[in-house]
Amino acid sequence: MYRSILLPTDGSEAAEAGVREGLRLAQALKARVALLYALEPLGPKLLLGPETLPYYRELLEDLRKAGLAALDRATRLAEEMGVPFEAHLLEGLAAEVILQEAAKHDLLVLGTHGRTGLDRLLLGSVAREVARRSPKPVLLVPYRRA
Repeated sequence: MYRSILLPTDGSEAAEAGVREGLRLAQALKARVALLYALEPLGPKLLLGPETLPYYRELLEDLRKAGLAALDRATRLAEEMGVPFEAHLLEGLAAEVILQEAAKHDLLVLGTHGRTGLDRLLLGSVAREVARRSPKPVLLVPYRRA
């Protein structure tokens, strides 16, 4: 059965819904979880770098802090639920980082934003890419606004 579950988060409400569902599953299965935040590079997508954006380093540090805050929320929830965990902030494209880490686990649980139309086209879908390419089973948790 599933002994190790990967729970990626980007700090969004949709991702955190996936984390909560993954933690409930881990609790029921008495499994360990790995919480993951992928700090994506700014440069390739947005053509930004220290030479073009005066506050690039501050922006990167703010993104790192946001990632650590997302992991902190997830670890507090894991602690409250009594689920054993490890937490990692890794740098790289989100889908690639998640897929690399997937090899170490039995199952991935990801929240989905449920974007459609132009939003989906422009923003892409990390969950879709991971589900399509993952070497391990993937549970997608749809986000529903309250």
